[in-house]
Amino acid sequence: MSDMWQMAKAFYADWRRYGKDAKKHEVWIRKHARNRGWSVNPRWMIYTNLKLWIADSEAMYGRRYCPCYEPSDDAELNRRLICPCQFAQEEIDTTGWCHCTLFGRGDLTAADYKRAEDQLMAEYRGTPLNLTGGVLDTRDQHMDVLRGLPVPDAIHQVKRAIGAVGLPLVVIVATRTEALHLERLAELRSMRSEVAEVEDAWRVTLS
Repeated sequence: MSDMWQMAKAFYADWRRYGKDAKKHEVWIRKHARNRGWSVNPRWMIYTNLKLWIADSEAMYGRRYCPCYEPSDDAELNRRLICPCQFAQEEIDTTGWCHCTLFGRGDLTAADYKRAEDQLMAEYRGTPLNLTGGVLDTRDQHMDVLRGLPVPDAIHQVKRAIGAVGLPLVVIVATRTEALHLERLAELRSMRSEVAEVEDAWRVTLS
């Protein structure tokens, strides 16, 4: 299945789940951008997706964490990840936009945001999945310099793998926290999950 088809399917599935919830984010997003002198991504598809992903984060974790990252077992880092995250200003000052491309400098054009999105998609979709024989190993990803978190994280990899190969899927994650997140994902998506500790990692079977 092509990445574009996967993304379209995921968009409509998320819209059915979170369309109403996503609309409430419009108010604080616009207000925060005005207060900081930022612009908001003007490209409808990615902007709508970002609001849906924030709503999904709220459903998963109980807080509106940055849609690019799953929270860790570090409470202070997680506090800084709540959208709009505390890393956004530094990224906007450096590159012109925050990592997820929701916010940017006030003078950014739609073309600038398109370039930002291309970089984001290359990071999340351009990285090959370590997927062999129905087993996805999510470890050993590139680490974001500011946050010290993997990109793409286990949740993003699993959603992509399910879209590509379906279920059942065996997932190897590095931490118990990531395994718990996958259990929560299974609960929200009406899947079954089984978790086991294996050597220095955790195995989550989704079906």
